[in-house]
Amino acid sequence: MKWRTKVEIAQGAYPIDYQDEILVLGSCFADHLGGKLAYYQFRHLSNPFGVLFHPIPLGHLIERAIEGRHFREADLFEHEGLWRCLEVHSRIAGTSGEATLEGMKQALNVFQQALAKASHIVLTLGTAFAFRNLDKDLLVANCHKLPQQQFRRELTPVVELIHSLSHTLAVIRENNPECQILLTVSPVRHVRDGLVENQRSKAHLLAAVHQVVEGVNIHYFPAYELLMDELRDYRFYKRDLIHPTEQAVDFVWEKFMEAWVDPGAIPVMDRVAGIRKQLAHRNMHAAVSLGVAASESLKQKVEALSAEFPFIHFEV
Repeated sequence: MKWRTKVEIAQGAYPIDYQDEILVLGSCFADHLGGKLAYYQFRHLSNPFGVLFHPIPLGHLIERAIEGRHFREADLFEHEGLWRCLEVHSRIAGTSGEATLEGMKQALNVFQQALAKASHIVLTLGTAFAFRNLDKDLLVANCHKLPQQQFRRELTPVVELIHSLSHTLAVIRENNPECQILLTVSPVRHVRDGLVENQRSKAHLLAAVHQVVEGVNIHYFPAYELLMDELRDYRFYKRDLIHPTEQAVDFVWEKFMEAWVDPGAIPVMDRVAGIRKQLAHRNMHAAVSLGVAASESLKQKVEALSAEFPFIHFEV
């Protein structure tokens, strides 16, 4: 008896291994993927300017980084004692304009380097609804809890999304012709938009993504379909009925691994996970000595792995 429908996932032509550098950008589901890459110590960068839900502000930030156009004082505003920018997430803020600009300058430099060097770039799109700042006539990355009357809420038409995504992908390809680009739509539901509106939003994103995904080295990973169609049950959502549970995230990660992680990387991942578990066990029982032999064995495992992959580090 069949209990669920299965989403077929195309095998990645250039799967990820430990020599690759991965850049993960977009909605909060991108952070889930970045968390998994961090756990297994792949070389990666995840959302250097925070979560970005809409593809147009995300595209603007990518283009700014590639061109090296640093933010200026005119791009900032002060709200509730912190200096912020409409083009980035609200976690990017400082107690002074100078401090905020310096932090954004450093983040943009790191972002620019990552875009140039990345072997794989993953763009996770969250919503087709955007907020336009009326003063600047700008689709913002985040409203920063500013008064509602400063913004107009818009559902971006599919044709405009296609144009924006096509331009963003062209800019990325011109800057880094060899990188593999993965597009995905976040399964996290934007229920504040309304349930019907959320479905319209996701439909716009899906239509736009599949219009542009046929390009060279541009691929689609069905994170949205895995949760909506293969899992398809509220037990895979947290209590807010919006965000996926840890089990759901693990399931999507396993499917991602099957399609987009090189089999040769799996033994290394197992070694990393084994060391993490030993360290977690040691920290949990800090008052109890692991014993000289166990401590020495753990140290040797860490040193052997770091010798093979110098970018892998553990606090032993």
